[in-house]
Amino acid sequence: MSVFPNVGGGRHRRAGEGPCPLRPLPATLCRSAAIVLISCGLGLAVNAFHPMGLPIPLGGVEGPGIPRWVWHRVRAVYPNEAHVLWERRSVIFLDVRDRKDYGDGHIPRAISLPYQEFTTAYPQVRDRLPQGAAILIYCYGSHCGLAMRVAKLLLPLGYADLTVMRGGIAGWEAARYETTAAPRGWTRPAASGSRGGIRG
Repeated sequence: MSVFPNVGGGRHRRAGEGPCPLRPLPATLCRSAAIVLISCGLGLAVNAFHPMGLPIPLGGVEGPGIPRWVWHRVRAVYPNEAHVLWERRSVIFLDVRDRKDYGDGHIPRAISLPYQEFTTAYPQVRDRLPQGAAILIYCYGSHCGLAMRVAKLLLPLGYADLTVMRGGIAGWEAARYETTAAPRGWTRPAASGSRGGIRG
């Protein structure tokens, strides 16, 4: 029992128990708010450094690690526009997904330059990527930021004509354009086990 009077009429604070910074809130609600804030901070940190992190606009940044000046220097096209360029053979397609995913199927004639291996992979394909060439970069899908991250790495190396494909290979396949894993018009079998095929 404490020898000091409980002047305020409330309970005595235990040793090591600090005041709640959110003053009028009950202690339980204060602790809950702190947990939520810490969780949000950790989530944003993981998202910023993860290769598949979702784009989040933060002031001068249009996505995790992508400054606004990069977006101003890189064009963006949809799969139907990219397909026109592909048919004209007027651009070099650059696949920045993992090597395994590239091996499982990619846009014909696309060069593999995995974002995760950029430092070691770029010297191997540099001769196939002339600095004056138009390059179209694609990755997995709408929420994949790898294409813009590779564009950010290529710009300081002297590449000025860069384009990214919105929707990635998922958008390309949804439009039923040709890949090395399936001819044009191929539809994947439905989950029920029905057979897909070439649609005319």
